[in-house]
Amino acid sequence: RKNEMRELMQVLNAEEYGLTSLHRIECYDISNTQGTNATASMVVLIDGEVDKSQYRKFKMRGKGPNDFAMMQEVLTRRLRHDEWKTPNLIIVDGGRGQVSSAIKVLREMKRDIALIGLAKREETIITNSFKEISLPKNAKALHLIMRIRDEAHRFAITYHKLLRSKSALV
Repeated sequence: RKNEMRELMQVLNAEEYGLTSLHRIECYDISNTQGTNATASMVVLIDGEVDKSQYRKFKMRGKGPNDFAMMQEVLTRRLRHDEWKTPNLIIVDGGRGQVSSAIKVLREMKRDIALIGLAKREETIITNSFKEISLPKNAKALHLIMRIRDEAHRFAITYHKLLRSKSALV
């Protein structure tokens, strides 16, 4: 895990981001079926290890299938929780659109938190300056990011399926 974290710091050019540590990483994913029963998840890594006690799930309040608006909603709701520790890095599942949505929230809430997205098709990292970083498939940093993204995806889908099954019973 330490090697993954060290490599990620190098890949992200920690000085450019102002990163001194990757102690707390949060990853966000959205899950919905054409906008219905929309959910979001927040998954947390502490020093490279999952901390399920800090996972959070969100039932989206917005209307319609708009992943960008939902990403803004979940980050706004999360960042209002001053009692939760501030992450060193936020990872969003998605590409330029999701990163752009997250940047908007960070600016509006005057938060200076490093941010990246992971675009699915080519597993490309999108930085907050929209620079694309393609790592070799065997890169430890990529494995770390993919692992947390996959965990956020799993957690969001599990909650989405629960809400969907509850609505089917009503």
